Amino acid sequence: MKRTLIILALLTSLSVFNAKAEKADSCFSVQVDLANRWIWRGVAYSEAPVIQPSLGYANEKWNVSVWGSYPIERRAYSEIDFILEYQLTSKLKLGFVDYFAINDSTGAKHGFFDMNRKTTMHMFDVYCVYQPVEKIPLSFLYSLWFWGADRKAITKEQNFSSYLEAKYEKEYGKVTASAFAGMTLWEGFYASRAAVVNVGVGLSKPITLGNKISIPAKIEFVLNPEMQNAYINAIITLK
Repeated sequence: MKRTLIILALLTSLSVFNAKAEKADSCFSVQVDLANRWIWRGVAYSEAPVIQPSLGYANEKWNVSVWGSYPIERRAYSEIDFILEYQLTSKLKLGFVDYFAINDSTGAKHGFFDMNRKTTMHMFDVYCVYQPVEKIPLSFLYSLWFWGADRKAITKEQNFSSYLEAKYEKEYGKVTASAFAGMTLWEGFYASRAAVVNVGVGLSKPITLGNKISIPAKIEFVLNPEMQNAYINAIITLK
């Protein structure tokens, strides 16, 4: 029954967005990111370079996409994310993500249809992004993992891990500069207490190859003050 409901939900979402796809403000996208490591919210998820493909559809209000990350090493952590976003107002965006963690070893069973909260490898996240002043590129993100794999190992109770981040991002010609700081508000996945877990700066700029090829590139310095870990992450995008 659960498997049938999941399939029906996916088909319904596809039909809704397909009906909207003929509008002028809509578009489909295909993208591949290549990174030296997978660093996200101050946490390293790989010890090797990763390939991160994605595909999606967006219009002025909705964004639906599927994103994945696969490290270039054997028997490593991989992930597929199903993302749904809605631009509620010009200042506020709401989002939902189903993070699906997988062991991508040959012959492994992923358990995609396991929706038992105590055993599933799916994890549900709701979040919002708020930009108070449209002319100032400062935004705030709040994320809450509320169901699934974010649970205590023994009791299987949900951690309800939270994450709050402020980000400033501004364009200077062809260069985009960003600065961010993120914290968790209580004990959970990110830390064993309320703590600042993700601070960093980044620069993005297209790399030009010849006269016709331009590849977006980003370099970030990321520091996790709670863990005292530091990373430099490089990402190039093909789309």
